[in-house]
Amino acid sequence: MLMNRFNLKVVLCLCVFTLIFQVSVYANSSWQWLTSSPKELLPLAIGITLFIEIVAILFLSSLGKDLSIKVKAVVLIILANIMSFLFPYVWRMFEMQPFATDLADAWYLAFQSGPYYIVLLGYLFLTIIIEAPIIYYLLKKHAANAKRLLIVIIVSNVITTSIVAILERTLLQGTW
Repeated sequence: MLMNRFNLKVVLCLCVFTLIFQVSVYANSSWQWLTSSPKELLPLAIGITLFIEIVAILFLSSLGKDLSIKVKAVVLIILANIMSFLFPYVWRMFEMQPFATDLADAWYLAFQSGPYYIVLLGYLFLTIIIEAPIIYYLLKKHAANAKRLLIVIIVSNVITTSIVAILERTLLQGTW
């Protein structure tokens, strides 16, 4: 009985929020960069991201002093970042398959037609969903405090994604 009342309250809250906080959506609208593409900022974003995440995880997550573990951590951080960067393009590749002649052509189209996304909250969730499990599960046995390791991974991703978003919005201009 109590759970049914709780479920009813949740549904009612969701309905009220949906009615109060409506958002207009325009069909066929997409972001257009007015100055240049964020691809030009990519080397800077990659460098800042890797530097901050590597420093944070190596020095704030209690991994210990063993050099082999630190090297493993650096390699994992780099690979996890590559995976989180490539995921939108892999997803786009599967979307482009109907328009492509083969898989290589779909891959080419995915990189030519996007996603030239702006860094938003969804991108932060994407990086955390991809990077955090990879780094955490492969390094937790080497950390003195596994909970601290997880917190450092998530916080460093929030910081780096925020920095990239701020850089993108201050150095580039665009419009819907």
